Amino acid sequence: MASSYLVLVNNVLRDMNEVELTSSTFTASRGVQTTVKDYINRSISDILNSELNWPFTHAEGSVDVIAGKQLYSYASIASTLKYVDYDNMLLKPKNYITNGTYEIAGSASITGWTTVSGSPAASSKFGNTLLLTNAEVTQQIDDLIVGRSYTVLTQTSGATLTLEIGTSSGGSQTTSSTLTISNANEVLLTETTFTATATSHFVSFTEAAGSAAFVKLVELTENLTPISLKYLSYEEYTERFRERDSRADVDKFGDPEYVYTTYNEEIGLTPIPKNSNRSLSFDYYVTATALSAATDESIIPERFEPVINARAKYYTYMFRSDTQTAQFALKEYEDGLKRMKVELLNRKDYMRAV
Repeated sequence: MASSYLVLVNNVLRDMNEVELTSSTFTASRGVQTTVKDYINRSISDILNSELNWPFTHAEGSVDVIAGKQLYSYASIASTLKYVDYDNMLLKPKNYITNGTYEIAGSASITGWTTVSGSPAASSKFGNTLLLTNAEVTQQIDDLIVGRSYTVLTQTSGATLTLEIGTSSGGSQTTSSTLTISNANEVLLTETTFTATATSHFVSFTEAAGSAAFVKLVELTENLTPISLKYLSYEEYTERFRERDSRADVDKFGDPEYVYTTYNEEIGLTPIPKNSNRSLSFDYYVTATALSAATDESIIPERFEPVINARAKYYTYMFRSDTQTAQFALKEYEDGLKRMKVELLNRKDYMRAV
C-alpha cells in the first residue's frame, strides 16, 4: 500500500499547523499548500535518485529477438525506464503464444485465438482464464524451425480438454501431438513435446462434452538452454565486433553472446541473431511519474511515508528561512533514508544508467 498525494500533503500541513486540503479543494490550493504539494514530488524524486535499485521501482522486461535485427529500443520496453541491470541479461526460449495468460479480467476478449466452433469466452475464474464449453479455439504459430523440438505447457481445470498441435486448424488437423487433459477438481499443469514438421503449426483446444473447461496458461517454447549474455561497453563492442557486424554477413549470424548499449538508448546484440526463437529477458528500474491528482499514490511504500514527510518539511522550512527547524527535519530525513537502505537494498555492482 502507498499513501495518496492528498494524505502526504496534509500530513506535512498538519505538522506545520497549516490549513489542510480536501479532495474538493485540492486543485485550488494556495500559498503554502501549493508549496508543500511541489515539495512532496521533489522529496519523492530525491529518495528515488539517492539509489539506483530500490525494489519498489523494479520491473521485469522482455523483448522478442528477431532474426537479423541487432538493435532494440529502450523506449519500446517502458517510457519510464531509468536503469537496467546488465548482470541478469538472459536469452530465453521465446513464448510463441499470443495472449496465453488471459490477463484482462472479466473481458470478453480472447485476442490471438480463433474460434473454430462454439462460443469461447474469457472468465475470471482461477484468476483470468479461457472458458470452453462445447467449443474449440485455435491459434496459428509461425516462424518455427523444421526438425526442432518444442514444448507446449498448459495450466487447465474443469472438464476434459483435447489439446492438438498440428499443421492445419480445425477438424482437418494434421496432428503432430494430441493430449487429453482431464482434471475436474484442480488446476493442473501439463506439458507435451512435438517436433516441427513445418514453419507454421496450430495449437487447438477442444471441449466436446458440454461441460465447462478453463485454460489458465498456455506457453509454446523451443527446447533451448537459456544463454547468459556478457556485457560490453559500446567502445568495447566497436573495437571487437562492429566491423564484422557491419558487413551483415548472414553466415556470421548466430546465437548472441554479448549485449551492449548504444548512445541512442538501444540494446545491441552480437553476433546478430540468426533465428527468431528467443526473447531477451532482463531486470530494470523505473522513474516515478510526478503526483498530480489528489488520489495519485506514491511509488514509495506507505511505511516509509515519514521519510517523504521529513524531506518535504525540510524544504518548506528552508523556504520560510527557518534554517534551525529545517536542520531537525533534515536529520530526520537522513536517518529515515538510512533505515530504508538497510531494510530494502540488495546492492548490485553492475548497474548502468540509460
